[in-house]
Amino acid sequence: SHPWYRAHLEERFDNVQEVMVGYSDSGKDGGRATSAWELFKAQERMAKMALEQDITLRYFHGRGGTVGRGGGPQHLAILSQPPNTINSHMRVTIQGEVIQQDFGLPGLAIKALETYTTAVMKADLINKAVIEPQWREVMDELSEISCENYRKVVHREEQ
Repeated sequence: SHPWYRAHLEERFDNVQEVMVGYSDSGKDGGRATSAWELFKAQERMAKMALEQDITLRYFHGRGGTVGRGGGPQHLAILSQPPNTINSHMRVTIQGEVIQQDFGLPGLAIKALETYTTAVMKADLINKAVIEPQWREVMDELSEISCENYRKVVHREEQ
């Protein structure tokens, strides 16, 4: 870590570093499966590095409303995060098209907040999954195949 930034982080932010995870651009670049798997692995690597440096890492998830922009059922999205990356904190964007759907009425807003809160608690208290090495190999292979085929379609390559 850079000495100046490390001092800045400690003095101004109590050793808490926030990192935004963006879903839209990575989804456009490699497709949904590759995006999800690469973001998962990146969060794992950052969490490991933060732990080694004694930094509290908090993720800010920039999700859109559609699946291609990281949208979908928030409860499942939160529970699918890598182990040890929620740590009692979850920050997400709520895109314009989703605000009315999830928070447009008081009852909807309460249900949405309950859903987020429950998922964050479950992620910390229950979700201690161990990702087996052979599962990683399968995901790497699926990701590679998925990305190749996605790019053929998007870039209109002959098949």
